[in-house]
Amino acid sequence: MHPFFLTVIGAIFILSLVVILLWIYGREKKYLNALLAAAIFSTAWYAFIFLLTSSGQIQYYPMLFNKGLPLYYFIGPCFFLYLRGALNPQFSKFRKSHLLHFLIAIPAFISVTPYNLLDLSQQQAVVNRVATDLHYAFSGEKYIVEPWHWFAFPISGLIYSVLQVRFTYIVSKQKLQMKAIRWAYLFSGLLILIFTGMLGLNLAILQNANSAYFMLHKSPLILALSLTLLLLSLSFFLNPELIFGFSIKEDEQNQHGTVSAAQSQPHFTEKRKIKPVDKKLIAQVEHHVIENQAFKQTGLTMSGLASQMDVPNHKLSELFNNHYQSNFNTYVNKLRIEYVKQRLDSGDWKQFTLEAIALDAGFSSRNTFFVAFKKAVDKSPSAYLSDLKSR
Repeated sequence: MHPFFLTVIGAIFILSLVVILLWIYGREKKYLNALLAAAIFSTAWYAFIFLLTSSGQIQYYPMLFNKGLPLYYFIGPCFFLYLRGALNPQFSKFRKSHLLHFLIAIPAFISVTPYNLLDLSQQQAVVNRVATDLHYAFSGEKYIVEPWHWFAFPISGLIYSVLQVRFTYIVSKQKLQMKAIRWAYLFSGLLILIFTGMLGLNLAILQNANSAYFMLHKSPLILALSLTLLLLSLSFFLNPELIFGFSIKEDEQNQHGTVSAAQSQPHFTEKRKIKPVDKKLIAQVEHHVIENQAFKQTGLTMSGLASQMDVPNHKLSELFNNHYQSNFNTYVNKLRIEYVKQRLDSGDWKQFTLEAIALDAGFSSRNTFFVAFKKAVDKSPSAYLSDLKSR
């Protein structure tokens, strides 16, 4: 098998694995991870259909042909909106204005409609011709999408990738999340290379359609594109904290507590060596979390905080276990509860609902807030508020 095919197959496999991992471990950032999963799926679909078309195997799957074009226009906007929200929590929630980014796909839906209205035998005739004549796939015939899409799609992706670089540069001036910043630059750079390569390849084919087979199988550009796609798929594992929101190890701690019941027994604490407290790290954490109010970020995790501060995750884990003697969630929720109490004590309950104040404090839901408040204050938020009103 040609190295190009093997490389693309490897990239598709890894991209599919990332989508699965997002589904399993990325539920803390549902909207952002939905954007990322949509972009990755669309990228993998493009690579898959490209393989089928260039190898001639598309003739066996007429129902798959001309289905993915609208998805290709989603790649640029989804990656951009995801990265922007991941680097700045202010943009991490859905807004109606985000839908404007996807209007670009409407012409693509229109272009693929004629083919998809054909019956199965007519679709089979079209894909049979595509399989035997790659020139036909770029011809702009009635049941083949217009050639201008092969320019518009990569150009739109290229524009969004450049916007990613610009936004990353703006965030980098804050000198926070430096690990995430470096990853964002790398990731955006790979996307720029891919979209530029696509544009160059499509231009070359349209200018010399008779050489389409050679360009899609043996040209250095197609091999470079496939290798860059493989690197892009691997890049998702360079900064898993940013992508999945938390590590598997931390997720297990959040579910079962910092230590198990067995580990809380005396013979465990006797064997445990207390490491010296890093006062500089304590000051750094408290400045960022308390003074800069990072605790108000919905879905903040220890891995996410480590990424923001450019500190190894294991150092923060040691700090919370040894110095604060608390797991990360308990520490953050305590700060959030104190923030809510301050606002309630100052009379903010007269203008805002409890839920609004809780959401501003960083709680992801009403139920999470009520449970945390009752645990910390030993009374429900409603009872606390009633006491305030009776004073």
